[in-house]
Amino acid sequence: MRILAVVLASFVVVFAIWWAWPARIDPAYWDEPEPPELSGVLEPDGALARAGARGDGLIHSSEDIALAPGGGFYTGQPDGTLMWVSQNGREARVVARITDNRPVLGLQWHPEGRLIAAASDGVYAVDVDSGRVELISRGPDDRPFGFADDLDIAEDGTIYVTDASWYWANGVGEPSFQYDMAENRPYGLFYALQMNGTIELVREGLYFANGVAMAADGQSVFVIETFRYRLSRYWIEGPRAGEWEIVADNLPGIPDGVTGDGTGRLYIAMDTQRVALLRFMHRNPFWTRMLTKLPEFVWLRSGPPRGFILVVDEQGEYLDSWHDPDGRWGLIANVVPDGEGRLYIGSLTEPRAGVFVIP
Repeated sequence: MRILAVVLASFVVVFAIWWAWPARIDPAYWDEPEPPELSGVLEPDGALARAGARGDGLIHSSEDIALAPGGGFYTGQPDGTLMWVSQNGREARVVARITDNRPVLGLQWHPEGRLIAAASDGVYAVDVDSGRVELISRGPDDRPFGFADDLDIAEDGTIYVTDASWYWANGVGEPSFQYDMAENRPYGLFYALQMNGTIELVREGLYFANGVAMAADGQSVFVIETFRYRLSRYWIEGPRAGEWEIVADNLPGIPDGVTGDGTGRLYIAMDTQRVALLRFMHRNPFWTRMLTKLPEFVWLRSGPPRGFILVVDEQGEYLDSWHDPDGRWGLIANVVPDGEGRLYIGSLTEPRAGVFVIP
């Protein structure tokens, strides 16, 4: 009985210290819905086991991919460099240093010929032949980029770019997406940026604004909200210009990047399937606050990634999905069609990219 009393007293003391310890975040409540059942076109089929690896062990990761005109592809790295990987995937080299230890996250070719990169702290233009890097913008003066993430570019040269979380910055030694995910507040922003640095806020109040993709007709642009599992659309031209609409809600996975193929099909990279722990955290702010006082390796352990590619049309209808059965591609961050029946798969966590032949 005495031992039990000592154990209980010790537990009370430890819990009191844990409760009183200041939390880094102020989580909001969200009654996160149950995810859709993975059946029909969502049935896990293991198709991505057929994807071939490129740059295996030669790169750190491949958050985004831009196809190289002469063959191979470019991909940004967490240390701020831009790398080229050969067509056969057996060679790789550094092309440019874009930032100093800020991850390079989004890549897209500009009509004028330079590669535009979103690198957490800014948007840059890169001459891949010379390695010359030019800063386009660090965001508005009153709220500079904290997490410039993904981008796509209209035919007129306008760069549409997301700032995933202006509050939780992304870089070495900074909290990054984990705390935005746990706090569950709308810190995401969406901008229209010109090459001369002029920047316009298109939309604020987004939940981790992430992937960006132009519609096939160029009249609208799609945006992913990762921690609302949502695909939305902003109308640029036409009778609905200026409108914002939700195209697909309660997506079956945790979405990251989105890319269009120019024919009305959108490829959404799902980092992984929906996670029960995250649903619990969103529904229980008190325990989220308590959990995030623990080391990250404790509360971020949600099991191995179960990434997949979701194909939807521009009305948000599910068309197909291809799943990674063994986690070889880790957290799938982006998918880029090459126009010849193949998809390049970018990984947030694995030292390789993939090439998948569309069934």
